[in-house]
Amino acid sequence: MHFNPITVLKHTYSYLGLICILSACSGSQDDNAPPNNGPLLSSNAYKNICASPRTGADPYNNNRAYPDRVGTLIDEKNWLRAWIDETYLWYAEVPKNLNPERYSSAIDYFNALKTTALSTSGKAKDQYHFTRNTSEANKQSQSGIELGYGMEFSFVSSQPPRKLIVAFTEPNSPAENAGIRRGMEIESVDGYDLSTSNNTDALNSGLFPTIANQSHSFVLKDLNGQRLYKTLVAADIQTTPVQNIKSFSTPTGKVGYLTFNSHNAISEKQLIDAVDKLKNEGVSDLILDLRYNGGGALYIADELSYMIAGPAQTQGKTFFKLKYNDKTAIDPNNMWPFYQTSSISSTFLPQALPTLNLKQITILAGHGTCSASEAIINGLRGVDVKVNLIGGQTCGKPYGFIPADNCGTTYYAVQFQGENHKGFGDYADGFAPSCKVSEDFKSPLGDQNERLIQAALNYRSTGQCPANGQAMGQSLDESKPLRPAIREIMTLEKAKR
Repeated sequence: MHFNPITVLKHTYSYLGLICILSACSGSQDDNAPPNNGPLLSSNAYKNICASPRTGADPYNNNRAYPDRVGTLIDEKNWLRAWIDETYLWYAEVPKNLNPERYSSAIDYFNALKTTALSTSGKAKDQYHFTRNTSEANKQSQSGIELGYGMEFSFVSSQPPRKLIVAFTEPNSPAENAGIRRGMEIESVDGYDLSTSNNTDALNSGLFPTIANQSHSFVLKDLNGQRLYKTLVAADIQTTPVQNIKSFSTPTGKVGYLTFNSHNAISEKQLIDAVDKLKNEGVSDLILDLRYNGGGALYIADELSYMIAGPAQTQGKTFFKLKYNDKTAIDPNNMWPFYQTSSISSTFLPQALPTLNLKQITILAGHGTCSASEAIINGLRGVDVKVNLIGGQTCGKPYGFIPADNCGTTYYAVQFQGENHKGFGDYADGFAPSCKVSEDFKSPLGDQNERLIQAALNYRSTGQCPANGQAMGQSLDESKPLRPAIREIMTLEKAKR
């Protein structure tokens, strides 16, 4: 994805608009020309009419033929304008004078079809407007496959002199197999100094390859100051959204821990297996690490919240209430209960979900904790489960999407806001931490001595935050984890039950 003429990095705190990190953003286009002549028809009249229709079978839709029909670029733009007018949460705030002929592509036009208003805190009201290639989006959301090297990053400083740290690597990925580990600093990409180079296109191309088998060179520095020279080849990486499942013995009982990085379809069984394991180990508390989880399918957040709280606290209560715009027909399914069974979207049959029946939970969070991850926090608090947040402020995204595919592009425009059982959903500036602790990247995720885990265990036993926690590590307010944009979402990919 690009903001012309500047290519920008993809990262979690943008949630779902890409914010310019490596250079200044270009200004918005002044559009004084009149819009389309005449009224638009319903979006259904323009759906799947494409300038370049796809042919063949769709592997993510039971190998059915693609629905595309021959049309023009203006047909695609007409569909976008009609669809936004019908479903966008803030449709009334979209500029009315946008001339579609001034935009060279449907994606460029879509990028302009959003509110320009600011929130009460002064940031853009809609930071979440984005697109993805439909094939790549389906790979990630349905199969957990992402193009890259299998390493995730965090910016400690996003402006020159920049500092970029490896947050974690995926198991058996090219990055892990090359010896790259959490805490290593990226010094250069393809010979361009990451700290100071103005060639942001080259840096982005290396960090976020868009074509498999691309080769890029990196210079990294480990925690001991030793430099590593690595060449990595981009590939489709099978991610593991649930990792590091373990329990810690404390004087007041066993505390479970798991890292949860993405609400995609394959995470469901992994979460069920993790909760089963922790339940069998007799944990009486849980540390849920969501610091790098930008969201995903809402039904996964719903199921996990039920597994944490159990039936006694959730029976007959609402996990999530969806609020649409005033044009959208009232949806009888807009009140989501706490799901007690698994989804049939998985590779196994529906089954009763295991539960830990906890009255409190500790969540490791930061600016990379967004969307569906925040729905877990809000949903549990709505049924009086005490949620302690250790780390930093979450991203602030009570909004979500019903992704729409058209002509090979999947469009994500904000279409609903969510509320918990108590009717609360106003957290556009994020949830504040109970205990503000910064990262130091010195220990692996899941290690009992890792800084946020150590702080969580201490807070659980004493109710106190570590002294000088902010000064001893990297600032979480400035540390911005980077993720492909498809992860930074809350979508209604609601499975049938």
